[in-house]
Amino acid sequence: MDRSKLSDTEKKKIIREILGENHHAAGKNFPIFSALMDNLGHVNDALSFAELLPSFSTFLSGSVASAVVSTASFAGVILFPVAQLINVINANQIGHRMYSYRCIAYTTTAWAFDRPVASGSSRVLSNISSGAIQKRQRATTEYNNVWRETSLSVLNKLNVVCEQKNIPKNHIKAIFRALGENNPDKLCAEILVHFEKDFDGVTRHIWRRNYSIRFPQ
Repeated sequence: MDRSKLSDTEKKKIIREILGENHHAAGKNFPIFSALMDNLGHVNDALSFAELLPSFSTFLSGSVASAVVSTASFAGVILFPVAQLINVINANQIGHRMYSYRCIAYTTTAWAFDRPVASGSSRVLSNISSGAIQKRQRATTEYNNVWRETSLSVLNKLNVVCEQKNIPKNHIKAIFRALGENNPDKLCAEILVHFEKDFDGVTRHIWRRNYSIRFPQ
């Protein structure tokens, strides 16, 4: 069955049949439930929509439900504590914060697709490493430390979410893959776009300009 060709009414009926009395949890989040239905069959046939929907509904239960309207916001809600910590630590270091956010996107994408987690972005490091050798070495060390600390925080947060919500890791991974249309670059790009709101003026322009750097460069 090609779920992408089902009408919204048909999709809502399937959701109601699977979730029973809890089907109201889909509520405002129907568009993202719909996207999950459309893409799951192309991502992992070993996990059915009927298996994943309860996990997705469990995650969206409570106050976070109204905040999830897209793949990017789904990732943002899961990783909010990590991003909040980065905002506090690097409030006056925009370059570090941008690198941390990129690390969040790269690490989450690698985790979802069971790929090795990158140790950094070679393209970004190449762009920032200019000037005297001593300055270049110091900057590289600082950015490497930022990436390492952020990556560890992201992986820890993802594991904690699964444990606290009692959701199998492979379910959350499959949901991320489906919402990214089984395309690592698309998933990563959507998470990067989610962080636009944290910048303004010139810094937002710089952030957007770096969208040309694709995962996992």
